[in-house]
Amino acid sequence: MKKLKKRVFLGLGVLMAAFILFLVYDYLDNQKREEQSRAFMEESNKVINEYDIIALGVNPDNKTIKVHVPIEEEQRNELAYSLAQIAQKHGMEDYEVIVRAIRDGYPVVN
Repeated sequence: MKKLKKRVFLGLGVLMAAFILFLVYDYLDNQKREEQSRAFMEESNKVINEYDIIALGVNPDNKTIKVHVPIEEEQRNELAYSLAQIAQKHGMEDYEVIVRAIRDGYPVVN
């Protein structure tokens, strides 16, 4: 009976340790993603000032960077390339840059 008790407590201890390690890893991963997104948004402010951008959003779950510009904006490819370069600089190489043209007055849907 004593051995069974020890094994149960040892098993519960191992499960608790694994759960705590998972929580720490998840927390650190989220911190890294937030820091990458923040650094990207700070540096992309320079690009926002150069182009006519309606909205810019980073979604770390889908690994996408969505940019909404007016239909009149003709430099969409250059904009996408600039944002991809900034993303690559901040360790976001696998993020996809999506540039969408919308009309004035239409809602921005992410």
